Amino acid sequence: MKQNYEQTFETDTLLILAPEKLSFSRDASGFLNLEYGSEKYERVTLTRLVPYMDTEKYISVNYNKEHDEWTEIGVIADIALLPERQAETVREYLSFKYYIPIITKINKITDNRMGYLFLEAETTAGEKKIAVNDWWHNFKVISGTSLSVTDADGNRYSVPEIEKLDKASLKKLQLFI
Repeated sequence: MKQNYEQTFETDTLLILAPEKLSFSRDASGFLNLEYGSEKYERVTLTRLVPYMDTEKYISVNYNKEHDEWTEIGVIADIALLPERQAETVREYLSFKYYIPIITKINKITDNRMGYLFLEAETTAGEKKIAVNDWWHNFKVISGTSLSVTDADGNRYSVPEIEKLDKASLKKLQLFI
């Protein structure tokens, strides 16, 4: 008997927020608040919908409605369309939320043969010893040119252009990508 696996799901409509109606502010604790038209939202979060390809476009704006039920208010189509002060506030928030040091040089990679790789690397945040569990899933090559690395603690690192690493770093890395 042949089963039908095809299913249809209802999806929400993507609401693009009007840039001129957005007014972000920080409260005394540093949380981000939003006034959109006549509505006020406290402790909103911003999420990049296309985080690797375009960091300035399609930013989801959400708030915690009740009992950890997150609700999307809408999407900012392009940060560049916001007034300068609002764009600056959004960029600061995203920069903090998506803090991802860039790996500029790999000095050493050690495989302990028990599921962990240990990288000694130079990054834009200084020298780091990075422990990567299950490297097969935590080294992600994106669009064939960049690399995302997630360490055992969930911290992320990036190599925006793999081919621009020095030859020694590239040689060490090629065994694992």
